[in-house]
Amino acid sequence: MYALPGEVVVRRRKSLLIPAVLLVAGVAMLVLNNIYGAGLSNNMRSALVFLGGALALAGMITLAARFFSAEGAPYYRAGRRYLRYDELYFERGLSAEVKECIARGDAGRLFSLPHAQVPAVAVAVYRTPDNRFAAMQAFEYTDLEYRPLTELRIADGQELQTAKN
Repeated sequence: MYALPGEVVVRRRKSLLIPAVLLVAGVAMLVLNNIYGAGLSNNMRSALVFLGGALALAGMITLAARFFSAEGAPYYRAGRRYLRYDELYFERGLSAEVKECIARGDAGRLFSLPHAQVPAVAVAVYRTPDNRFAAMQAFEYTDLEYRPLTELRIADGQELQTAKN
């Protein structure tokens, strides 16, 4: 997807704002507990310490993971959205419908088909939350390995593309 012409999808680091806010909120709760601890009940103090510690820890870990991560997430520039990854499983009997949905670039219909727990046919999908952009490919599980059932198909709005290797 990163090789699409026109840099339709680029690798981009996720924002550090939300983890930083979590960290600050957690630290603020711990500071409030120390400042107003004498006037609070034991239950309120325990809740402030627990929630503040949990928020600060979650914020610290997420902030460190995002800051030191060398990899970014796939980002759809035209729609200004990060792509989600979904892996869908279907019964072998639905393989014709799955291939048709991928050929038409219809991610919405693909998600409405009945899913299975056993991956006889697996579909890997990178998509925007509103399905305006979707890159999908189906695989069939045979002889203890996944074999491509379809080409990688990219649906960008109304335009369909087959990815070339």
